[in-house]
Amino acid sequence: MSRELTLRHQDLFPVSGAMGIGSARRARLDHPLLVLALGAAITAVLATMELLNAGGQGHAFEAIYTPLSAATGALVLVMIGRRHEPAVLRYGTLAWTLALTGLAMVAIDLAPAIGRSASILVANVVFVVGVSRSMTVIVPALYRHLDRRALVMAGVDGAIMLIAGTTLMLTILKTGRTGGGLEDMFVPVAAAGLLASSGMAAIAAFTKRSAPGFSGVWCGIVGVFTVGLAWTFWVDLLLHGELRNAPTSIMYAGGVLLLTYAWMTWSDDTGGGVTYEKVARSLVDWLPIGAIAICVAVTLVPHGHIDGVDPAPAGTALVVLLSIARQRILIVRERWASHRLASEVEERAQTMLSLARLERADDLATTAARICAEALRLDGVDTAGVYVFSPSGGAVPIALAGELLEGEALNEPLAPKRALQMRAHASNGPWVYSPGPSGLADLDPLLGEAFAPMRWDDRIVGVVAMGSTCREDADRLHQRLPTVTEFGVVSAALLGPMLADNWRLDDIRGQLNSIIAEHAYTPVFQAVVALRTKEIVGFEALTRFRDGTRPDQRFMEAESAGMTVKLEMACLGEQIEAASWLPPGVWVSLNVSPTLASAVIPLISALERVERDVVLEITEHVEIADYRQLMGALELLRPKVRLAVDDAGAGYAGLRHILELSPQFVKLDLSLVRHVDTDPARQAMCAGMAHFARNAGCELIAEGIETEGELNELIRLGISLGQGYLFGKPAPVAAD
Repeated sequence: MSRELTLRHQDLFPVSGAMGIGSARRARLDHPLLVLALGAAITAVLATMELLNAGGQGHAFEAIYTPLSAATGALVLVMIGRRHEPAVLRYGTLAWTLALTGLAMVAIDLAPAIGRSASILVANVVFVVGVSRSMTVIVPALYRHLDRRALVMAGVDGAIMLIAGTTLMLTILKTGRTGGGLEDMFVPVAAAGLLASSGMAAIAAFTKRSAPGFSGVWCGIVGVFTVGLAWTFWVDLLLHGELRNAPTSIMYAGGVLLLTYAWMTWSDDTGGGVTYEKVARSLVDWLPIGAIAICVAVTLVPHGHIDGVDPAPAGTALVVLLSIARQRILIVRERWASHRLASEVEERAQTMLSLARLERADDLATTAARICAEALRLDGVDTAGVYVFSPSGGAVPIALAGELLEGEALNEPLAPKRALQMRAHASNGPWVYSPGPSGLADLDPLLGEAFAPMRWDDRIVGVVAMGSTCREDADRLHQRLPTVTEFGVVSAALLGPMLADNWRLDDIRGQLNSIIAEHAYTPVFQAVVALRTKEIVGFEALTRFRDGTRPDQRFMEAESAGMTVKLEMACLGEQIEAASWLPPGVWVSLNVSPTLASAVIPLISALERVERDVVLEITEHVEIADYRQLMGALELLRPKVRLAVDDAGAGYAGLRHILELSPQFVKLDLSLVRHVDTDPARQAMCAGMAHFARNAGCELIAEGIETEGELNELIRLGISLGQGYLFGKPAPVAAD
């Protein structure tokens, strides 16, 4: 089950491009935004025609575009509601509320047919019912993520704004009038409610710190205010004997289209930065105070004779009572804040103790499991998870503990949509997710989850998650974000180096696979000669990579990434094929690592294709861990090949290496051969190796011979074979 219930831009506009519409190739006629744009364009054209034909046939255009804008909005919301993605808003309900406001406009146009009084009554009732019904969807969506104390405070502030607005409207309407019954109160109360609803929505949005922007919540608040203002002006026209005019109709149509776009792009994302935080806090405090000041001003400023109950003092009395309640709530909140501070200090101590117990294990999964285990020690944490991001954009849970959630499995990549949302949230810092009513609440015990990004080496490598199945603990998750953040920091320090190493190895594997697939390497051969006669007795097969990387470096990368056998077999295949063009009667020397030699079967299969004598050079730049296993494998190969130990005198290829493998050839490393004609120490070492070779029954091959002096000295020391630039550089073999 998806745990991200908010409908986002990528769900509505999956194609890249301006406003998310994308290329014409992928745009479809049933695309919601395309339908909205088309309806807005037609509305704009008809409104322009009305303005150009004022006093003439303009009313005919007005009678079309006002219900058209409502119908467009309703159609778009129905299209969105038919999608399978669960959403915060009930789009079906919102669709028919817009349709009702359009019917109200139609009712006004039918005044000549059904009578002026009936038309006005029907239009007002239908309009108010439709808009009021929409508020039963919007208000819960705005207030649902607030904790209990913030919800009470926002509710009181909203009530203050509603009563203050109603008082102002009633006072203006009743000033100078006589009598007055329920019919006189209906219109101003409804108008005040519609206008004040935008203020109530703003209070809730500022309280929850909804992210500012030109879509979602804030666009919706502007739309509600615009529609409410249009209806208020329309009511004033009715009271003066008129029906509608172009400004009110255009304002209404624009507000409806704006509301449709807002509901399409509704998002509960929070954030906005330090400046926005200051502005939001100030407006939450001062918007209700401004409403109170308006109500007091209405009472103090003379406003003429009012027959019956004066709404100014009555409304002011209610506002004063609510203000007292508001002050009481603020006092309670201050006490609660002190209690919360004490709780946070205790939680900080518990968190520090848990973090102090964390230690890095030898592998990634065990370390992540320890992080989850320590998170579950915290009070109110019922589930914990560690998710890591891959360079390709995916997200994988490498540790899950507590209440396991449906749709998530250890080491199984998350759905692409959820992974994308998680990465987008992580880039903005820690956040809290609270699933709303989805009709599947009984199947998902999680009532809230807090996330914190793990940053390492200036990049986000994953997130740490902590969730609660208790409503009270879930409501406190916003307050526990510092705790989750601390876990994210420590987790990044523990997991970051291992993740970076894994990514490095993944990069190496990708490069090696690409090299193998593209055959981005070339076999070359260097002659091995008898030093006294300079006759070629064999060739050593080598590999050169086309990107210029040194072969020893490339093969060491393959060893670290576990791709030694794959890369060596690919290179051997090319070498064996090219070796068929070597002169007859000479042997070919193939370099193989102990890893490949131990594999045996792939090597035997490759050697069957060689139609000449083969010498296997066992290359080793890291210590051989198990000589017994390697020797067992080589025993299977000895009937087909002779063995050579490469680089004697360098790395780990010491005397034990030679003694254990009993090779037919031992290759002296060029570090011993270079300047051997002028260095007595090197001469002594080579003489000793020559004596050892004669007694061990093997031949020495001197590598890296470059000068005649080195050649003559090696001959004097009793070394029979050699290779080097003096006899020829490694080169590709030419096909005759």
